[in-house]
Amino acid sequence: MKLFKSIYPIFYYLFFISWCFASTQGTIKIIDSKNFTIGKVNYIKENQYYISINNFSDILLNNNFTNNNTEKMVVYFGDTKIKITANISFVIINEKAYQLDNNVFQRKGEYYAPLDDFLALLTQHTNTDYSMDYDSMSISLDGVVQNAPELKTTDLVEEKKKWQFDTIIIDPGHGGKDPGSVGHKGTKEKDIVLDVSKRLARKIQKNLRIKTVLTRDEDVFVRLQDRTKFANTNEGDLFISIHVNSNESKKPSGFETYLLKPGRNQEAINVALRENSVIELEGNEFEKLTDEQLIQATIAQSGFVQYSEKFAALIQEEIDKRVQSRNRGVKQAGFYVLMGASMPNVLIELGYISNPNEEKKLNSSSYRDMLATSIYYAILQYQKILND
Repeated sequence: MKLFKSIYPIFYYLFFISWCFASTQGTIKIIDSKNFTIGKVNYIKENQYYISINNFSDILLNNNFTNNNTEKMVVYFGDTKIKITANISFVIINEKAYQLDNNVFQRKGEYYAPLDDFLALLTQHTNTDYSMDYDSMSISLDGVVQNAPELKTTDLVEEKKKWQFDTIIIDPGHGGKDPGSVGHKGTKEKDIVLDVSKRLARKIQKNLRIKTVLTRDEDVFVRLQDRTKFANTNEGDLFISIHVNSNESKKPSGFETYLLKPGRNQEAINVALRENSVIELEGNEFEKLTDEQLIQATIAQSGFVQYSEKFAALIQEEIDKRVQSRNRGVKQAGFYVLMGASMPNVLIELGYISNPNEEKKLNSSSYRDMLATSIYYAILQYQKILND
């Protein structure tokens, strides 16, 4: 097993390299309604054909913006606005989610989507019929191609800023039949984190031009796998899972923020095991998260790790400024709820409900508001980093 752990990343790397060489590349002609060739769009063929959205929209003279740091793209086909994120299959068309057969991916700064699915969505949502002829390797356009209206430079800048960080997913842990940890006075984790999450959402909505979505806004049970699926469907740019900690001893205290990586110490691993124990209530056949699965999940999220780390550090810094409690720092462990989130993501433990003093604080409305305020300011600082 130890040998497998050490060579697993090598196998993954070799698989990725072989995948790259196995794929083929080329161009597809774009033909207008008068049978004129107006350009050629790049494609990659692996298990199916994928079309370059950047190349395609440029040929059709449509506005498009990309942010390779967050692996996102937005493109206009007339009045139709399409938001695309690498490594997931969901696209947002005029603020409504649609799912492609396979994930979008990024290659050398270009975003590739499954060709047939993408053309079908364009036909459905624009005044142009797009049809692919694989014999002649051409895409025919039937109808008026809608070019996006020209935007002023200042409008372009504002649109890009708004688009690159416009949706935050807040995940209040536990809920419904899952109370989470329970304090000595009967305080339930699910109630504390829901209240803090709602306070945070109100602060964001009041002061920032950012859409905020909660995975639950009442006392209901939500499966772990549905939380990240919900985040991806809503094209989140940041996923924040909020919890409170617990321990068999009454002594531990303080706040900490976790990243999805293999746990470095037994304490972090124990926290993950406690938070992951909710799977026993889900009625499905989840198995214990193995090191191999965690490595695979970590590799899949490698593009977001840098930003997750930056945001986690900001959370600790901002809470430390306002709250009289021990700063336990940024840690890492294998949390199910963070697996599959195709965006920067963190899990915050606001304090130890098993500590009588912290349970008392967590029951205080003013203390909860201070915690929400601290996370809000961390988001504000994170937004500045993205815009620089």
